[in-house]
Amino acid sequence: MTYSFLQPLFDYLVRVGDATSQLLNVLVLFGDNANESISGRAWRLHEQSKVWAAVRIIIDYLASPFELDHCEASHKADVSRAARLLRNQG
Repeated sequence: MTYSFLQPLFDYLVRVGDATSQLLNVLVLFGDNANESISGRAWRLHEQSKVWAAVRIIIDYLASPFELDHCEASHKADVSRAARLLRNQG
């Protein structure tokens, strides 16, 4: 059984989750990139910081029932979103 009529709602909730993560990254974690999610930042910095390495492990563990390698996928989504924005400029 498919629930394709729920896809727009799911897509909306994903966008809200992305926006919330980006806001918290800047507002609470003092991130300098307003377009980067917490998970994407954890992936980007996990080799440079023990704290971000631990954050990445925790997030990936919590997300594992839904998505493997969540932080890496989030980083790729952040980069993809930025590239799409640049392509659509001017």
